[in-house]
Amino acid sequence: MKLVSIYAAVVLIWSTTPLGIRFSVESLDFIQALAMRMGLSLVLCVVLLKVLRIPFMFSRAAFMGYGLGAIAVSGAMLCVYWAAQTLSSGLVSVMWGLTPLIVGIYGRMLLPNGKFGMNRLLCMGLAVLGLYIIFSQQVSLGEHMVVALVVLLLGINLQSVSSVLIQRLQAMPGYEPLHPLVQTTGALLLSMPAYGLVWFFFSGPLPEQVGWLSVGAVVYLATFGSVAGFIGYFYLLNNMSADDVSLITLITPVLALLLGTYVAGEQLHPNTWLGSLTIMLALLVNQQQQVRQAFKSMGKIRLRKA
Repeated sequence: MKLVSIYAAVVLIWSTTPLGIRFSVESLDFIQALAMRMGLSLVLCVVLLKVLRIPFMFSRAAFMGYGLGAIAVSGAMLCVYWAAQTLSSGLVSVMWGLTPLIVGIYGRMLLPNGKFGMNRLLCMGLAVLGLYIIFSQQVSLGEHMVVALVVLLLGINLQSVSSVLIQRLQAMPGYEPLHPLVQTTGALLLSMPAYGLVWFFFSGPLPEQVGWLSVGAVVYLATFGSVAGFIGYFYLLNNMSADDVSLITLITPVLALLLGTYVAGEQLHPNTWLGSLTIMLALLVNQQQQVRQAFKSMGKIRLRKA
């Protein structure tokens, strides 16, 4: 029951994160909202390291891992927050769901044993078709919508490259894996100077009136989206198969679309829905083996209860 509750919590957190990002930029600019979130996340991570008595690593290899993680924490997140000013939270979540497919491409290029079979090619074909449908609709809505999609795709690529390069580093002989909390803390620590510079050159002082919706969203994203969600995710990896955990990326876009529509009142054109469904079909094809395994596991549980 505990495992099921944590799984449901991680799905809910990841599904609400795009909506939280959208709310956080209601009365703050995207740089301020993101920098405040990551700054608070860093403080929370440092406190957790102290409370749990987990030592922070200062080795050269560790800082290489921190730097690779910072590519996602700073570069990718800046792209996502900028795009979230224009795009709906549901569409951001659907696009972010492409990460497993893009990771597969970079893994094929950068990892020694990277594979890219016909199934993955079919998935990418469906994903490209979904992107085409979405982009064709956004073109009619204005050039700024297309630019936002391109920037979001850049962020997804930065996130994917970061993940693959970290895997490559971990595969090196003699490398000692970092505790997930240490990895996150180090990546946040190296990202904060970048946030400071971006704030100094491209943003300004905080608004005289900051809405409670933005403040609440920043606090929620820092505590749940960045820290609690991360801890829950790695708890699941330690207690479930990676295949079962990977199904989260298949569930969250659906919930995010529904939340954006019924909670935030976001309106999506029918073509955008069609493109999103095509992308989710690509994700389903990509993870069909995991889906089958999950149904088999459910069947075994039912037989045991009977």
